[in-house]
Amino acid sequence: MLTLGLLVGSLLSGLLAAPQHAAAAQASVVVDKAARTVTMTDGGFRMVYSYGGRSVVTSFTMGGTQLLDAGIYSSVRLGADGSELTSTALAADPSVSVHGRSVTASFTMANARVALEETWRFDLTGAGIELSSSRGYDWLDTSDRSVRHNGQLTFGWARVWDNIRRPQDGGDLPLGNAYTGQNSFFLSQNLDRYGVEESDFTMLRGSTRQALSVTATGNRNIATEFSYTGDGNTYQETELSTSPTWNYTAGSAASGLVYGGHSSNGTDAYVFAPVATSPSQRDTVSYTFAADDYARYYSLGGTIKGVADTAALTSLLNDFGRSGVIDKNFGMSTVGLRNPGVGPYDMVYADRTVQGYYDPAMTASQQRLLTYFRDTAQSSSGHMAGRTYHLDHPWGDGSLYDADPSYASAVADMYQYSPDRTWLTSMRSSVERSLAFMVDQQYDPGDGLFHNDLTSSASKKGIREWNDAQYVSYESGYVNELMYQALVQWSGLEKDVFHDTAQADEYASIAAKLKSRFNRDDTDGGLWDPGTGMFAYWRNADGTVQGKVQQTQINLQAIYFGLVDLQRGRQILDGIDTQMRRYGLTMLPENFIALNRDTESSHGNGFETGLENGAIYPMMTEEYMRAAAVLGERSRSLTYLDNTLERYTQDGFDGWSRLTWFLTARAGGQEAWFPANANGATGLYSDVLGIQPTAAGVTVAPNIPAAMNGTAVSRTIHSADRLSVTYHDELSETVDYSAARQPVTLQWSGQTPHATYTVTDNHGSHRATADDLGTVRYTYTGAGAHTVTLTRGSAAGYVLTTPPTPDDLAAHQPVTATSSIEDGNYGAATAVDAQPFSVAGSFGWASDSDQAENHTESLTVDLGRTTSVGSVTLWPKNFDQTLVGSDFPIDFTIDVSTDGTHWTTAVAKTGYPKPVDGSPQAFAFGPQSARYVRVQGTDLRADESGAYQMQLAEVQVYAP
Repeated sequence: MLTLGLLVGSLLSGLLAAPQHAAAAQASVVVDKAARTVTMTDGGFRMVYSYGGRSVVTSFTMGGTQLLDAGIYSSVRLGADGSELTSTALAADPSVSVHGRSVTASFTMANARVALEETWRFDLTGAGIELSSSRGYDWLDTSDRSVRHNGQLTFGWARVWDNIRRPQDGGDLPLGNAYTGQNSFFLSQNLDRYGVEESDFTMLRGSTRQALSVTATGNRNIATEFSYTGDGNTYQETELSTSPTWNYTAGSAASGLVYGGHSSNGTDAYVFAPVATSPSQRDTVSYTFAADDYARYYSLGGTIKGVADTAALTSLLNDFGRSGVIDKNFGMSTVGLRNPGVGPYDMVYADRTVQGYYDPAMTASQQRLLTYFRDTAQSSSGHMAGRTYHLDHPWGDGSLYDADPSYASAVADMYQYSPDRTWLTSMRSSVERSLAFMVDQQYDPGDGLFHNDLTSSASKKGIREWNDAQYVSYESGYVNELMYQALVQWSGLEKDVFHDTAQADEYASIAAKLKSRFNRDDTDGGLWDPGTGMFAYWRNADGTVQGKVQQTQINLQAIYFGLVDLQRGRQILDGIDTQMRRYGLTMLPENFIALNRDTESSHGNGFETGLENGAIYPMMTEEYMRAAAVLGERSRSLTYLDNTLERYTQDGFDGWSRLTWFLTARAGGQEAWFPANANGATGLYSDVLGIQPTAAGVTVAPNIPAAMNGTAVSRTIHSADRLSVTYHDELSETVDYSAARQPVTLQWSGQTPHATYTVTDNHGSHRATADDLGTVRYTYTGAGAHTVTLTRGSAAGYVLTTPPTPDDLAAHQPVTATSSIEDGNYGAATAVDAQPFSVAGSFGWASDSDQAENHTESLTVDLGRTTSVGSVTLWPKNFDQTLVGSDFPIDFTIDVSTDGTHWTTAVAKTGYPKPVDGSPQAFAFGPQSARYVRVQGTDLRADESGAYQMQLAEVQVYAP
């Protein structure tokens, strides 16, 4: 056994007879020879090192909280045979010495292949504890000197942490929080494993508001793997390599698939591939442990007024949204870390997540991701590939036509956030090739629109764009909107940055023609559908238009990309508001009308339960914010954000990416989570408070309701410039920007087009004229606080013209029926549940379906009290746009009663046509006193099987 050597200052071995202390007043080292432990205390930390036949830190406390379970130890798994060496069981005790505030321990780990000589050193700094590990390799068998997996060192953390923040990329590993439950988010399932090419972490614990900074530096390239194996530990293992780049088990960077390789994907596999070592290699890693300020990791940047739940807001931002960052070189994912992946096609949403943080590390990571796509995801034709997830799942590779414009726009966006002209220049050729592919291969100069490769209006081929739940054929409104945005952005960059007026003019010309054609009616070669008052989704090669489903994403994008004029933009927002009120929705769905199952939807599992067919993605909150900011509509963005936050508090958005109309997680086929669903929280800053970095400076474009008056925030602009804004009200802000030579633009929407306004800046006055959309802009340059006010402007902005929704007297009232199918979807009560569109769990009322003879059926609602009624609205069967209007009665009456026994007929219809469009059928009559309202079908319509049945999706009763 190796002997114990102990030096405490100038004192020698005689001091070993009992536990000894050697430290300054605030730091101490206690050696217990009998227990073979060394206890070190410094700066609120207490660490116990055990050297009895092992080299392990068995206890590490901060403020009394035990941080370790398995402890801190050294480990290595060899590549040749998979054998493992670990310092948890040694052949001999380590040699330990103490020198003042330093403790050194040396030991050997060996087998038939290699002998590892390792030395640990603990240093008490007065503010914390530093620990270094120096390991030398002595290979006895030189046939294979690879290391399969390393742990220099391995940390077996107790399950006390909620989140592991990554300062090097702005990302977060979410283990759990108050909304998901502790240890129930990521690194919570057996074999969860995640790796990053980083070594700087902050461990966060919400219940005690503790933050521990753990930083590793070394003489090699460092990476880290985190894992959970079900034994009560969160493991952190430090990997080292002499190579400047890392290879991954899932694939190499050259394969274009390493983006998803950071996760073990639920398999018993390490993240990083084996690394080679030299015959006498020595690796050194030094760790610094320091207490950090927990509050700064959850700061909202100041005081946010008007938001109902700021605790949920900061959690959504910092626990959830940051979880999408993959690594310092791989940017933001939209689908979480358990099965991470995103391609160029998804940058339009990943960028919006990044844009709300103003985090230079996150922005730099996103720029490096775009560089990675440039190098690995672009084909020889210039077309950007999908290339996501793992080696065995390259989803959408080569068939996504939104990939090219999304990639081009993302490059332009990130240049505004971090105006590195050298980086932009390095990306320019790639973007130009990508746009050239679309212009040369997918553009029809005759009609001015871009198309995909599907020419049949009956095609059942999917995965042509992000909205992969639709059979989008030929000219997609979504892709054309993205192309318009990319062309406009790059026309500006070509002109202003690269001074290529020919290229700029070409892009601008194509964009102008696209805008003109896009806005034409669907009967005139465009995509505008007068029938729904919104844009349809796509136009087929034969000229027919499909997807007339009031798709919110496409219509909101048309507003904020600048494709519509003021009148049409307002019409879209009014239309969305009307539908939200009609269906009693609190969060925005992808569409209000179901896709046709046979020719439009590729997933036949139901409207609002499928992927992008009516489902609610919380990220749509930010889509609305962005469009509302363009038009100056100020009343709904905060409401939708509050509703999003309320839903977040139920489960932390864990375990799903989309919701049903009842705000329940859609069962099956979900991503583990969807970080882009945090975009409503990021949009509060970028769209509502309107803090928007530009390559030249910064724009502040508030679109706040009165409830947010008094909000004051500070954000980092570009890499280090500091912006502080106090929002006295919508029209008056005090702005202080540290970059004295950069222009600051104040921007107010919702004003009168072409009207002239006075803007006061401190004590000076300036004139400014609103543009076609009613936006006023004023720009100044100079440091210091500027109080800027738009005088006599409209603080209210554009007020939605949606009429107030009358109270439905039948909603959630008792109901009876002559007969009723009750199966979890159909049920009498679902005809009065305030959900007029048939959705999963609420199809409406259907009478018994096995009646071969025509007969009478009725549904009766008890309003709860006698009141005056004047109209009844009947919603026909409308689920999934299949068999719409089926079983709506031919002859029927609407009867009223005060006692449920004596009835008065208020409406009588005979030969009523089948409502094949699914629209509500409204019947008004003179005021009647009633407690009970009965809908009675006396001549029923035979269904497809010949049976006579009566169906109603909803019955609504209104006062006169």
